[in-house]
Amino acid sequence: MLSRYQLALLADPAPDDGRHRAPPHGRPELIGRSAERELLDSLLRGRARLPALLFNGGIGVGKTALLRAADEQARRAGRRVVWVTGAPVEADLPYSGLHQLLYALRTDLGRLPVHQRVTLSRILGHADGPVPDRLATCAATLSLVTELADDGGLVVLIDDAQWIDRESTELLAFVARRTCDLAGLVLVAAAHQPGPPLAAGPHVRQLAPLSDHDAGLLIDARHPTLHSRVRRVILDHAQGNPLALIELPRALSQEQRCASMPLPVHLPVTPRISGQFGARLRDLPEPARQLLLVAALDGTARLATLTEATDEADVTAQLGPAERHHLVTVGTDRLLFTHPLVRLTTIDLATRAELRTAHRHLARVTTADPDVRATHLAAAALGQDDSLAEALATAGDRAADRGVLTTATEMFARAAELSTAAADRAERLGIAAQLACRAGWLRWAGHLNPPPGEFGVTTHTAAVSAYLLSLDEGDVDMAHRRLLRVFDDPTTSMPMRRMALEMLFHVCVLADRPDHWAALDTVLARPDCESADIVLRCRAILSGRDGDADTMRERFLELLDRWPTTPAELTALSTASLSATAAALDAVTELLPVLRGLPDASADSRGAPTARFGLHMEILDRYQSGRWDEAETLLRESATVAGVSGLRTLEGIARCQRALLAAVRGETEQALELTDEVLRWATPRGIGLAVILAHQARALVALGTGDHEHAYTTLSTIAPAGAVTRLPVSARRIVFDLADAAVHTGHGPQAAAYLQTLRDGGFDRLSPRMTMLTHGAAALLARDSHTDEAFRQALTAPGHERWPLEHARIRLAYGEWLRRAKEIGPARVELGAALEVLERLGARPWAVRARNELRAAGLAVARPAEGPAGLTAQEESVARLAAQGLTNKQIAVRLRLSDRTVSGHLYKVYPKLGVTSRTGLRDALEIRAGGDTDGTAD
Repeated sequence: MLSRYQLALLADPAPDDGRHRAPPHGRPELIGRSAERELLDSLLRGRARLPALLFNGGIGVGKTALLRAADEQARRAGRRVVWVTGAPVEADLPYSGLHQLLYALRTDLGRLPVHQRVTLSRILGHADGPVPDRLATCAATLSLVTELADDGGLVVLIDDAQWIDRESTELLAFVARRTCDLAGLVLVAAAHQPGPPLAAGPHVRQLAPLSDHDAGLLIDARHPTLHSRVRRVILDHAQGNPLALIELPRALSQEQRCASMPLPVHLPVTPRISGQFGARLRDLPEPARQLLLVAALDGTARLATLTEATDEADVTAQLGPAERHHLVTVGTDRLLFTHPLVRLTTIDLATRAELRTAHRHLARVTTADPDVRATHLAAAALGQDDSLAEALATAGDRAADRGVLTTATEMFARAAELSTAAADRAERLGIAAQLACRAGWLRWAGHLNPPPGEFGVTTHTAAVSAYLLSLDEGDVDMAHRRLLRVFDDPTTSMPMRRMALEMLFHVCVLADRPDHWAALDTVLARPDCESADIVLRCRAILSGRDGDADTMRERFLELLDRWPTTPAELTALSTASLSATAAALDAVTELLPVLRGLPDASADSRGAPTARFGLHMEILDRYQSGRWDEAETLLRESATVAGVSGLRTLEGIARCQRALLAAVRGETEQALELTDEVLRWATPRGIGLAVILAHQARALVALGTGDHEHAYTTLSTIAPAGAVTRLPVSARRIVFDLADAAVHTGHGPQAAAYLQTLRDGGFDRLSPRMTMLTHGAAALLARDSHTDEAFRQALTAPGHERWPLEHARIRLAYGEWLRRAKEIGPARVELGAALEVLERLGARPWAVRARNELRAAGLAVARPAEGPAGLTAQEESVARLAAQGLTNKQIAVRLRLSDRTVSGHLYKVYPKLGVTSRTGLRDALEIRAGGDTDGTAD
């Protein structure tokens, strides 16, 4: 049983991430201790009268923190503060506690009468003579503290009062009883447990456990970047004890804190924790320490198990010293640890020999569960043992079948150490690395994967290194080639083949090139790859092999209804497969409840990448639904672990998402900088998905600044017309952007051919979003007789509210077409509705465009409040050259600027002048020169 003595310690300031934050000035506030702070405040202000106040509780509950809070508050009030701290070595030394008090007040002894001054000087050793009697000492001390209390106030803080010597304790109780009504004197003490003299005098305040809510606030304040899974483990182990909440994360590596490496079976402790309990544990007799270690490793701590494991006839008697040291409480059938950290410290302080002995004892009595027995035997083994390695590997297989992949990985890694033959070691290390990949522990998999120079290249090492290449280094082409070689090895096992297929699917998603998908389909057609696994079904759905494109989404939703059915399916790779398929089929919103609803019992099988895949789906959902502030917050959260996660490819995809967000917000320079970074990283590595997303972001920037020619050139590189099998999966969404750029640049026929390619493949019926986008593109490219109908079909697509930006852009285009057709009334309605959504979203480039269209339709619309009024000299030069028809590159050469600088200047110029493209620059500059600033247009 863990201790109930719990209190929040001081909280460090935390970043502005929605979690608890300490005050900006002074000592951070105590979390969850408002009642105790109010009591201290009442005492210090004289509103309450107590002989003394004693805070009582176990180690780590924050007693000293409350005394420090009292110290700070007293000093702010101008009171004098004196500390007295107990120590075990002085507990039997008479008047050692009083000596601390008098030494701090030695310069004030001159205020006392001579005989009392001499009495206290003898206690200090400053005067010769016999030790004064107790009554004289008490009377002299009372006079001194009363004098100081009347002269500005005195606060005496006593820490570790249980170690204050008996004589000093009785003297302090004497003083407290006689100064109860003296407002200028306050005595506050803290102790693990009150002794008889203290219990008789002060008001005892037992510190209550820290609530779950306050425990969460404390750990968030001290460790704001702690991964949620690690956070949950720490909270479970700490049981609300502040010392545990603060110190346990510090004992972990940065990779463990960010969940890119698994936590150890038994959490380590810091020197601060071991220092609190180490002395008492080391003072125990050998039999008692051995019993505690066996109980700590066993988990159940049943007395019958301890008796059988250690052959101790009377374990209760042997545990007596540990109970007297307040380390455990011995019940009728089991022992209970009195503090949440005693068990962990017991394990941490044990030597390797002691641990092996304890595991050997437990293995002897563990007969019901062969897997647990094998684990104990493996921990007790000194050398290599093939029979034990085989038993542990068998246990690892069973753990993997249950979906407990972290445990299975540990078992195979230990089995490899126990194996005598190099081939067996290589095989088991490879399986361990494979399982680590399936669980999502990339860093761990990299450590486990045997180097080719040591054991040679195996299917396991090839598959694992391919996975690491694809997610860490990002070389998807090399990863693709290595994975294909795995299927040429006839000795490849079915589990290995399954993992390789999962990896190959993920690599194809990242590459997003027709040749990669074709190679995967060839592998899937092999008889030895037949399976009902999720990743295979995802590929069948995504490829359209099982039906028409317009049924893909429905079949995927049916798959979600049955997933997951077994814990073994809860892997990072299966989550990645589902995520990629959901993104391609516009079913992210439907997938998220499944990802969020994964049972906590299976959390062990979901490593850090699983959380990252889920996080990227959350970001994509927020972006598509127009909740961009939430998306930005999630992107920052993703960035906090990017440095240690080992998921550089996912970090690159997140950078693409940030670029898209910056582009639609009109943050041109940031978007272009991010896309440059992505293209430099992704292009040589063959990560087609990132390349396409980066080009899409650059095209959105160009569309927002009115550079339609550049937008069309960028988009046409990723959307060639032709057979649908040659079309990248992630290129389908750009159909409306391509049409928007094409109609302004005379490339309508080319965009129409691409649209027809999508329709020939049935992808216009893939999802409500694709229906909306293809109808919108058709409206832009249609002849006048069909334009109105196409726009109406696009705007009334079912579920269009899930994609507000794209719907508003189509509505804006419809309003522009209506205005050009002289349908001014309907145009105002559509343009006004579009402007409202675009301004709410913060899509500034298109909001400016809608605002100017409304002005052209005869409505006076105020310019955005944030738009600056004037142009800089360089902005005006760029604007005038652009108004003359020069391209960005020509302007850059003329003014000796970079293309990006010219684009950035135009981005700033357009909202200042209230235009959205180059075509309006000349008129806007003429109006500006003529002083026309009424903000309206004919």
